[in-house]
Amino acid sequence: MEEMLSQNYIITKKMKRGLLLGLVLMIAGMIRAQRPGGGGGEMQNMPPEGMVSGQIIDRQLNEVMEYANIVLYSMRDSSIVSGTVTDASGNFKMVKVPYGRYYAIANFIGYNKTTINDLRITPKQKEIDLGKIYLDQATTSLEGVEIVAEKAPVEFKIDKKIVNVSQDLVGSTGSAVTVLENVPSVQVDIEGNVSLRGSGNFNVLIDGKPSVLKGSDALEQIPASTIDHIEIITNPSAKYDPDGVGGIINVVLKQQKQPGINGVINASVATGNKYETDFTLNYRTKSINFFGGADINYREHTMEGKSDYITYYDSVTNHRESEMRGEMNREGYAARAGFDYFLTDKSTLTLFGKYGFSSFGRDAKSSRYIYDEDVSPGEYSQSNTKSERGGNYYELNMNYQYNFDKKGHKLEALAYYSSRINDDWEEQKDYVTYPDWQIIDSISPVIIKSSENENEYDFRFKADYTRPFGKEGKIEAGYQSRIQKEKEDFLQQDFDNISGDWIDNEVYSSKIDFKDNIHSVYGIFSNVWGSFGFQAGLRGEYTDRIIKHIGSDESWVINKFDYFPTIHLSKEFGGGNQVLLSYSRRIDRPDGRELDPTPGYMDPYNIRVGNPALEPEYIDSYELGYQKRFDKSFLSVEGYYRINKNKITGLKSLVDTIFVHSYLNMNKDFSLGVEVMVNSDITKWLSFNGSINLYDYRLEGNIEDEDISRHSTNWDGRGNLTLKLKYDIRIQITEMYRGPSVSAQGESEGFFMTNAAVRKDLFNKKLSVTFSVRDLFKGGKREMTSSGEDFYSYEKFQREAPVFTLNLSYLINNYKKQKNNENRQEEGMGEGEMEF
Repeated sequence: MEEMLSQNYIITKKMKRGLLLGLVLMIAGMIRAQRPGGGGGEMQNMPPEGMVSGQIIDRQLNEVMEYANIVLYSMRDSSIVSGTVTDASGNFKMVKVPYGRYYAIANFIGYNKTTINDLRITPKQKEIDLGKIYLDQATTSLEGVEIVAEKAPVEFKIDKKIVNVSQDLVGSTGSAVTVLENVPSVQVDIEGNVSLRGSGNFNVLIDGKPSVLKGSDALEQIPASTIDHIEIITNPSAKYDPDGVGGIINVVLKQQKQPGINGVINASVATGNKYETDFTLNYRTKSINFFGGADINYREHTMEGKSDYITYYDSVTNHRESEMRGEMNREGYAARAGFDYFLTDKSTLTLFGKYGFSSFGRDAKSSRYIYDEDVSPGEYSQSNTKSERGGNYYELNMNYQYNFDKKGHKLEALAYYSSRINDDWEEQKDYVTYPDWQIIDSISPVIIKSSENENEYDFRFKADYTRPFGKEGKIEAGYQSRIQKEKEDFLQQDFDNISGDWIDNEVYSSKIDFKDNIHSVYGIFSNVWGSFGFQAGLRGEYTDRIIKHIGSDESWVINKFDYFPTIHLSKEFGGGNQVLLSYSRRIDRPDGRELDPTPGYMDPYNIRVGNPALEPEYIDSYELGYQKRFDKSFLSVEGYYRINKNKITGLKSLVDTIFVHSYLNMNKDFSLGVEVMVNSDITKWLSFNGSINLYDYRLEGNIEDEDISRHSTNWDGRGNLTLKLKYDIRIQITEMYRGPSVSAQGESEGFFMTNAAVRKDLFNKKLSVTFSVRDLFKGGKREMTSSGEDFYSYEKFQREAPVFTLNLSYLINNYKKQKNNENRQEEGMGEGEMEF
């Protein structure tokens, strides 16, 4: 497959529209054999020189509709002559239309069809402009109850998946992580760690811009009620940073476009001390749009686990059995504000700022029994650990966009600055106990505390230029500078029980100064010839990185140039079919914790040591996509193949009865899989969406000349059933399963989760009340084993379940959530800017 995929690859945003065009032709019904000329008559042998254009608009919202369908039929026999879908501005254009008489039908899912009759293409009138075509939102009546057609929970575009948060009743009561639990291509473990197609390394963007918080931490701090939609992009173009193995998760926040003052207020409470509230407000005039909001949250979870560590040392087999109970909590708050100033009809200036606080804490008690086989009695002990990591952060960004006279010809510039100050701490007390776990007061405890002060700064400047050429071609180019600085001061102290003083432990203390400057340029060329479209891009990045260990003369420097090609290719076929083939090269750079060589104390039996010699991972990602519509159902099939070189892997080794946790570049790992996704409106009141992801995982590598190559077949799946009942009541049931997998030194077991929710709309849908339950049958867990030449370990961890949540949402001045036909380019990734 790799050899086949390495030949040619490419795309356009029109490619994805082209796929929808294929679907349009399928939906149109019975496809008859199309005769030359379409319109028939004496002009059928003349060259096809006609063109039909126009714009499709939502009548109720008075907004343009992206991806709406328009199909041209012959008046003679109703055969399909041409068809297309609208672009981000709602415009469409059908070219090379033969001379003849036609009628056209405009349509979109959830809308009534509009028919335009008696269209004539003649040598004297080769071009027809249909102007504005209005579509009405469809409503049906079911036993006296009005049912309004709505967007699907997950929309499958040719280049990305769009998660409509408002359609996920369970997810909309939590954070962005809660929403992603029910999203194709994404896996979430019970501790809220997100992975994208098996990789926890991905790039998080908010409204298409960088996030001051990273990865799962960023997603945990975004209330789902403030999100309009989430975009999952596994093979982005060269326009975007190549960081992250899995690709990009872009969170698009709500922002109203209607004039006047409007907004939404949300509040929720859940069992086990979980509270959150937020609001979003908008004020729009002709020349300016103010937007802002705030949120505050506190979520506490009880947890329990057990483990068994077995070591083989000097012919002695030692067991360390442990049981843990405790709680973990996440809390945070944030305030955000900004405005769009429409300088002219061609230029817009946007300013935005955000300030917030986030933290994650644990308070756990572990009971341990340590013994050697054939020797008794053993040792009983108890460990009490409290920790918290987090701090304040803020970000500022300014964006300027200028649109030239020609459509699609534009210049955009962004300046971004963020800062985060973390004050992390941990305190651990180890006591010797009796077999019933009662503390022996005559033996002094071992008390250790650590603190880490971390200051991060990130400045970015980027400029993007887009220039169309010809009918379908486009050239894009841009530049970006990323200047990142980070200082870490880690201090560990041991408590002296005699003097009552804290003594600095120099062995486990360190100061690190980290600087990373990355300068990038990119270029993209795209075009369309008939049913064939392509996009080819190349991004070059120069990295200047230095890590200094304060107090020593040692430093680690990287000065390196990397290149990242991206190629997308699409082809339309008959019968409503289209295929997309894509390739991208990506990178995942090690973080400060992985690079810090100073030993870090975890507990009396575990330490962590970074590896400053780590090299970045390089990823070659290939995808083959196919989509098709069957009446009221939609099918998407994606095949993917990913090669990860210089794989960064966490390893454990036994040194004098102490486990040392370190990091190493392995040789490679490979993922070859297929993901099948479906949306289906079974009836007017019952719908289903689901996905199955099956992939083969293979790891190649050596540890101390020992081959540790592993192989596994993995799968995960999810299903979502939604019932629309009388009196504006909706019920949703979701099921998620994550299958077992392997790592360099072990295996992890699979688990399942069942969620359910019911929502009731009141007061003309101004107030929504949602009651949900997560992990109803307590299936969520983390269970894994690992082994080496001289050790074996087993761990199992479970979080509080089930969790019941009550959520209230109130709309101010009929604040409307964005429709799926809105111009997502303005708030989102802009991946749609790959149009032709």
